[in-house]
Amino acid sequence: MPTSSPQAAAGSPGPRPGRSRPPAVMALTGLLLLQSLAVLVAAAASALAIGAGALGVGAQIFLVVLFVLAGVWIGAAGLGLWAGRAWTRAAVVVIELFAVILSISFFTAGNVLFGLAFLLPAAAALLLMFTRQAAEHLAGVEHVQR
Repeated sequence: MPTSSPQAAAGSPGPRPGRSRPPAVMALTGLLLLQSLAVLVAAAASALAIGAGALGVGAQIFLVVLFVLAGVWIGAAGLGLWAGRAWTRAAVVVIELFAVILSISFFTAGNVLFGLAFLLPAAAALLLMFTRQAAEHLAGVEHVQR
């Protein structure tokens, strides 16, 4: 049975049908899904390169599994954010802080382009996560177009 009060909506499990999503949430969800896709593409590329490189085959397979798990986790966080699940706040912050840490390692190795490719989306995602729109969406407050 649909409810109209924000308190009842906040306590209800699952996505609320017909609920509008603010622009910050739509942008952040899109960014997370693109990051998930990028990690899954990297997993596929790594899987195709198994047997080549300095690492042993076992280590390469382990890295492919880690890439796949990370890609799935990032995608799950994006879909959870879209659905208004409160747990996604912590997941997104951790994911993006890892991306910032990885960007620093690329910068120190002299690979500025890869560093920026990790840093800029992570910074944008962190900024979007701490907007009022995202906080209200995760709290179950209905978004009103102004």
